[in-house]
Amino acid sequence: MKGPKKENPLLVRKKVGAKLKRIRKELGYGNSDDFAYDHGINRSQYGKYEAGSQDLRLSTLVRILNAMGLTLEEFFGDGLD
Repeated sequence: MKGPKKENPLLVRKKVGAKLKRIRKELGYGNSDDFAYDHGINRSQYGKYEAGSQDLRLSTLVRILNAMGLTLEEFFGDGLD
């Protein structure tokens, strides 16, 4: 009998960061500092989120996604790849 699939938290954090970075670039922002500055997000923290080196609170993720014009459903709907 197999148990439920377990996610590696560090890997998920890295995937979320990579997806944020990809979307930011699609929005035309060449670097994370410009995006963070334009949307009132701490630049240092945002860079850590994209790098996957800092845990991201759900409320902060919602704030970032709002700035990107996305919902949680849109962000996670097609997976984290």
